[in-house]
Amino acid sequence: MNDATDENARKAGPSSGGTIRILQLYPDELGVTGDAGNVDVLRIRLERSGHTVAIETHRPGASLGTEPDLVVIGNGPLSALRRVLPDALRHRLTIAEWAQRVPFFAVGAGLELLCARIHDSSGDLDGLGVLGAEAHRGRRRRVGYAIAETDEGTITGFEDQATELTGVQTRFATIVRDVTGPASRPDGVRTSTIIGTLLQGPLLPLNPLLADHLAGAAARHAGITYVPDASLAHYDRLAAHATERMRSHVASVFTTIQ
Repeated sequence: MNDATDENARKAGPSSGGTIRILQLYPDELGVTGDAGNVDVLRIRLERSGHTVAIETHRPGASLGTEPDLVVIGNGPLSALRRVLPDALRHRLTIAEWAQRVPFFAVGAGLELLCARIHDSSGDLDGLGVLGAEAHRGRRRRVGYAIAETDEGTITGFEDQATELTGVQTRFATIVRDVTGPASRPDGVRTSTIIGTLLQGPLLPLNPLLADHLAGAAARHAGITYVPDASLAHYDRLAAHATERMRSHVASVFTTIQ
């Protein structure tokens, strides 16, 4: 540990008192694709279901505080990764310990940050090594909506990335349709605590089943039972309508940038 604060964060364990704590890492640098929307969806679904939610953020130079119930890491360019990496490496041991028991949701560059290595033509970077996977930037670029199958069901997200992952033991999703038509290729990483994906959007407003999975995982870590409130059906219908329209045009509206 780098200081006493991180030692306390490591030992603190799950939150108590009935509050579900969601921590967003580096919201300014890794939050460029509407990633705050993912946090908002989780908060709204938990609050409408009767729970108290505390949204916390961590920025470079600050202490991590005590162990949260869910960690969210968003997306950003390579320059943003370079800016936050020294701070993230300073907290590497704490983040790695949390990842053994705390649910994580990592998107794009947030997922790359958790990898062991980030390869790029401008120079490779050491990631946090929470995952054994390696990220390879500069591969074939994909832009457009994609449909994927996951353990939580079919999801729809937006791709704007040129990253491939190697050394992944379990993938989060299988892309079954993208801007080129029918597909069968892997996306992301899944462990017992981590869901990492290259699909953006933000993803959770379009996919309430995935949002409920993460909300439930956060609640369980806090020692709370999460049952989605009936009032959320309104948001679910809006999401279903939006994804239905997107899926009907996913192969014709957008083109792939090579």
